[in-house]
Amino acid sequence: MKTFTIMTCNVGNDRAKPEKLIPVIGESEADLIGFQELSDTQGEALTNELSEDYPYQALYPGGFAGKAVLSRYPIKDSEQLHLSTVRPDLQAKIDLDGTEITFLVAHPPPPRPHWKGLKFDRQTWEQIISLANLAVNQPPAILLGDFNLADWWGEYAYLRSMGLKDAFQEAGRDRGHTLPRRIGPWKRMLALNRLLSRLTFFPMLRVDYIWYTEPLHCHQAWVGEDTGSDHLPVLAKLVMEV
Repeated sequence: MKTFTIMTCNVGNDRAKPEKLIPVIGESEADLIGFQELSDTQGEALTNELSEDYPYQALYPGGFAGKAVLSRYPIKDSEQLHLSTVRPDLQAKIDLDGTEITFLVAHPPPPRPHWKGLKFDRQTWEQIISLANLAVNQPPAILLGDFNLADWWGEYAYLRSMGLKDAFQEAGRDRGHTLPRRIGPWKRMLALNRLLSRLTFFPMLRVDYIWYTEPLHCHQAWVGEDTGSDHLPVLAKLVMEV
């Protein structure tokens, strides 16, 4: 039986400053981390500050579309998945003591206003379904990231019906809310932005997920410490039966 810790972390395209982000990652003791909204500056900080703790890295920075994987275990392969014309996702193959794990980092665009409420456009929903199929068809697999969907939506129930397990639903503490920890910045009203960026809030939504497939099991899941981003990270302790 192999136990390891997973972390998903939306770093907010430079919102999470390295001086706050790096200590949170170090203290998390996570073994595998998937990042979303990774800027070039944040990517450089991960490489410069965490290469010793995480010798295996696959970084694809690029602002809101940026993603990365940091791992204590060998990364056999990594590639961007162009399932959307807006934001590529990231797939890595991790060698977990001889067992290959499919590790997918996702950040689909948010839903749009619709007369029935908020709805994903066709391309985004197809992107999400494609990611779920990749995970289900390549077990053992972990699919994590900021999915921009709430756990009471029909889309969430559909993903679970496909065979994905939600770590926080299986073994989470409290409600698992991760958004919004803070708001802004925006391109306009810069003075107001600077003020708002200093304010913190109690998150009200759960939009950041760690999904996994059998034969993995989740023993514990929790919300991590504030990195300075508008999202809080999510962590899970998973077990691989070997």
